[in-house]
Formats: sequence, structure tokens, C-alpha cells
Amino acid sequence: MILDAGPARWLLLLHTALGVAAVAASTHLCVWLTKYLRGASGKRRAVQRFALYAVVLHGLAFLAGNVAYPTYKTHVRAEYLDSPDALTARARAEIESEASIRARATGDTPRAVTDGDVARRTQGLAAGADRIARWFDAKEHWVALGLFLAIAVLALVRAWDPERDGRGPAPFVRLAAYGACATVWYAAIVGVLTASWRAI
Repeated sequence: MILDAGPARWLLLLHTALGVAAVAASTHLCVWLTKYLRGASGKRRAVQRFALYAVVLHGLAFLAGNVAYPTYKTHVRAEYLDSPDALTARARAEIESEASIRARATGDTPRAVTDGDVARRTQGLAAGADRIARWFDAKEHWVALGLFLAIAVLALVRAWDPERDGRGPAPFVRLAAYGACATVWYAAIVGVLTASWRAI
């Protein structure tokens, strides 16, 4: 479902807030889990709580992102990132706007924008746009893997008690928690980079 601009912007805002919260919860989980695995048994409830927060926020951000994805695919990727003509048109509009602002500030006549000006501005732009689009598409797969890891961490920290059961799955719990955290950080960074090129 492709959303209109208004609802799409609100959904993007919600997705961003959930993503930031997921990053915070996953990072806190890693910090508390490190203390817990070093023998601070009093941290068990905090670890379980942050594991739950991480799963819920990660899952909600993933859901909001998937609802927004068709709109992104149409209005950002197809209409801009994958379109050299759109990249060129935007570069020309930016140069014309800058020239107009400069002319108003100095009282001069705006100078005409040449094809050379546009060529210099767009040099490497298509390759950068293609790279951002590929990173964004790969992000969805990494986030799905991270959600699976976060669910595994939640299940393990609820069922396993190092004092009662020994260290058992401690290395996997640590690796899974750090992996889930890395995926939400990656998703947040790529999301910001994509929005810096063009948002919904």
C-alpha cells in the first residue's frame, strides 16, 4: 500500500522514534548483560526487562518500516535514487536556488546555470544513490535477523539462570545480544543516511 505524503511522514516519524528506542533498549541490554554475565546476579531482572523492551521495540520498528516500505520504494527509490534524471533536476534546482540567494544578498543579477555546473554537482551522485539504495534494501534483511536474535536472547534470559544452571549458553546469549544490537544500530545509521538523500 502506497501512502499519501501526510500519513507517510507521520509513519516515518513513528518508525524513527521506534528505531531510536530499539537502539537504546538493545544497547542497554548489552551493557546490563555484560555485568550480569560477569557475576552480578542482581542484574537478572534488569536484563530480562531490557530483553523484553528490545524485542518489542525492535518488532514494532520493523513492522512500521515494512508498512512504509512500499511508499519508500516508489517515492524515494524509484522516483529519485534510481533516476539519474531526477538527480540531475534536483542538482540544477539547488544550483539555481543558491545562485538566486547569492544574487539577492549581493544585489546582483543571478548568473545562469550551465551544464558544466550541473555536471560538477552530479559527479558521483548516481553511484552514491545506488549504494544508499542497496544498503537500505540489505538493512531489511539484517533487521529481520536481528529480531530473531533478540527473541532468542529474551527466551534464553528468561529460562536460564547462571547461578542455577551454570554458564551454559552464556557465549551464545552475549553474541546474540550484540548481534541484535548491531543490526538496530546499522538500521538506524542507514535510515538516517537514506533520509539525508531524500525522505518520504
